[in-house]
Amino acid sequence: MRVFTGIQLAAGPREKLLRELKPFHKAGTPIRWTEERNIHLTLKFIGEAEPALARRIGAALGDAPRPAPFRLRLRGFGKFPGGDELHVLWAGVEESAELNALFAGMEEGLSALGIAREARPFHPHVTLGRNKARFNFKGVFSLLQEKAGLFLGDWDVAAYQLFASDLTPAGPVYTVLKEIPLVES
Repeated sequence: MRVFTGIQLAAGPREKLLRELKPFHKAGTPIRWTEERNIHLTLKFIGEAEPALARRIGAALGDAPRPAPFRLRLRGFGKFPGGDELHVLWAGVEESAELNALFAGMEEGLSALGIAREARPFHPHVTLGRNKARFNFKGVFSLLQEKAGLFLGDWDVAAYQLFASDLTPAGPVYTVLKEIPLVES
């Protein structure tokens, strides 16, 4: 199975995000949209893991340093990469010292299992769609400009999750393998 860590969105921000995403869906692009049930904030994609390794990963995350519960704010839409290409359309997450501390502690716990630390800087975002085709995204880029700073909601984070991703012909299905609570200070 493929495993990754992430944070589930609360109902309020999820609903506003989905409402504000509707004009992007109507733009008629080749973007492959993330299923509503799969929308989350990815912390780290770990990769293929046998069930025994997934259990060890869950245990290591439970032992890793974690911050106290904190509040996250979802703001604006953006894309990767820059320029006139679009490979990933995302919703942004505001800078958070607690989220950065959570990520650093998670990386520390996973590195003890020999799982490589991320080579790229941590850029928290919620992936909404992916694209591989060349296309004129002028309409989408206009919407991105219009909604770049739009406040999409905030929520209290009291835990994060270790997920399994099962690839099916109908798309990926995510299952929570373990919920890792944040620690009260």
